Amino acid sequence: MRLQRATASVALFITFLAVAVPCAAQTAPGRTFTVPVHARGSARAAFREALAALPGLQSVQLRSALADKGDRFVEGFFTATFRGRPVTGALLAARGGVAAGAFDTPDRAAQTVPVMLAQLGSGARASGVAATAPLRAVSFGSGTIGLPDSWAVANAYQGCVEAASAHDHGYLAFGCSQAALAPPLLPGADPRTVLVLQSVDPVVALQRVLVSAPPVGLGVQAVRIAEVQPAPSMASGRAAYVLFDYRASGVPYRGLALVSVTPVDARTLMVYKSMFMLPSGSFARLAPTLWKSWQSWGVNAGVLNGRLTAAAQSMRETGDIITGAYWARQHANEQTSLGFSQYLRETAQLEDVQTGLRYNGSYFDASTLVQNNPVKYRIVPIGELSP
Repeated sequence: MRLQRATASVALFITFLAVAVPCAAQTAPGRTFTVPVHARGSARAAFREALAALPGLQSVQLRSALADKGDRFVEGFFTATFRGRPVTGALLAARGGVAAGAFDTPDRAAQTVPVMLAQLGSGARASGVAATAPLRAVSFGSGTIGLPDSWAVANAYQGCVEAASAHDHGYLAFGCSQAALAPPLLPGADPRTVLVLQSVDPVVALQRVLVSAPPVGLGVQAVRIAEVQPAPSMASGRAAYVLFDYRASGVPYRGLALVSVTPVDARTLMVYKSMFMLPSGSFARLAPTLWKSWQSWGVNAGVLNGRLTAAAQSMRETGDIITGAYWARQHANEQTSLGFSQYLRETAQLEDVQTGLRYNGSYFDASTLVQNNPVKYRIVPIGELSP
């Protein structure tokens, strides 16, 4: 239920971002509902009022609740009875007199309640909030996604998809992974071309991605974290939904991201991120559509099953390449130094080709032996010298 709760929390924020009133709906056997409330200036007050007046429910017990720091929205999970049957549900409230929710039987709620909440979000129509724009299905090779008309896929690889719109000045990236290294970096690793992280904190990882110059990040300025909602993650990792503001070319933008950071080994981490970003002035209007697009994103089963293994292997190969390049550079430096030393001292290394034995001595003497018996002796080239 944890993943569904985290997803529902973000759906709540998107749904009530502009204080929209969801339309009443009903799904058998589960139900969605709206609750008229008088509280306007406080989401917490609206939530308390709505919880006391849930339609048709008896023996209501609040099990857990969460709210944002600005008292703009509250989400709570409850148990109750409906027509004599036990039910489990979620209640969402926002300031401005908005409260809605959904419930179902305990054995079904984990699957059906998040879906019904998403339907509430996509059905928002009142209070001047525009309906979500229709989406067209787009295949990007390793999966599919629904995109608004003005948006087009810009890049796709192994389930990751990036899309952009010149009309909306927006960008999205769903299911994308990025390698990261933990300090201290191996000699030869350029911090300008690799993401460097000291922890698995997803907020810090997102900040580094946003402010770092390409190709590591997006190179934006004035990043400010507005809200953080922890989300379930893999073992030893951490994940969170993050609402953030930033500036690009002097223009204010707002974005929503789900970031997960997972250790691969002692020196490497993998960052998984899904996000969309829009100009601040149009975020409230377009965010519900992009949230709907996010929900439509899907990856082919074969790609999904192989991604984590491939990512871990890729990280280890990257480490081997960096280590190997450093060793080769050091070995070349040592060879060059040794060769230069031989030149200054007029020495050489003579090898008996038949026995493999090698002797250090005068270059003049070695040359004389080779000239007299080139089948038995040779001067070892600098590239084969043993430091």
